[in-house]
Amino acid sequence: MMTTTTSIVKYRDSISGAEVELSIAEIKRTICPKATDQEASSFLQLCRYMGLNPFVNDAYLIKYGSDSPATMVVGKDAFSKRADAHPQFAGIESGVILQAGDKEPINRKGTLVLDGETIVGGWARVARTDRKLDVDTTVSFREFSTGRAMWNKMPSTMIEKVAIVKALRTAFPATFSGLYDQAEMGIDLNESLEPLNGAATTPAAAAALPTVVINAPAAAVASAVAGEPKAQQDPAAEEVDPTHCTEHDTGFEWRVNPDTQEGQIGRAHV
Repeated sequence: MMTTTTSIVKYRDSISGAEVELSIAEIKRTICPKATDQEASSFLQLCRYMGLNPFVNDAYLIKYGSDSPATMVVGKDAFSKRADAHPQFAGIESGVILQAGDKEPINRKGTLVLDGETIVGGWARVARTDRKLDVDTTVSFREFSTGRAMWNKMPSTMIEKVAIVKALRTAFPATFSGLYDQAEMGIDLNESLEPLNGAATTPAAAAALPTVVINAPAAAVASAVAGEPKAQQDPAAEEVDPTHCTEHDTGFEWRVNPDTQEGQIGRAHV
């Protein structure tokens, strides 16, 4: 069946079970007016597969201009809600990595930074009931800080947040693989730690992120959606084929930091 931009796709929020109704047209009208049909379709399918509800700030589609690729990032509570709901989740510890003068860096639980101490990174430890070893991760402050907005006002909170998200993604790859937090992607946040006006301060700020391009076939996502969807699907809802839209074939482009291999889903070249 040919799917139009106004076709409604229904699925369930994977946490609350609430029904979510989305269409390409609705995404372009209320979430990201600058998005193309292709980008809106990709965003819709990823939200449906992961059971993300953009209307409660689970996910954002951000685009700076018509010539820039759209970027999907996940809201601050989406990771914690899904971790808490995972049957193997057994808790998390996190904090900041600090250095005073020429002394060895220390890991401190929480975000307290004393006078004379410099933030050099963040850390997090995630426990699973079915693993003998916890997942430990560290992240570099210099690598992620933009020096703007909340990175300037609450730097320790921001770097701890990045460490938590990375640790959860490592500990639960089937749940969080392909999902990235705003703080990881250089997007300015407000005091609620949500995207500032839905975008970074300037397009140049995002363009300054070191990136390489790795094409991820849309067929892989299409197969996953068709096979074992994460969210509960409404059998009466019309399904959008993630490998097709009205103007282009839909694909995904991964833009990743070459040093960490962390990245984002953006627009494919067509």
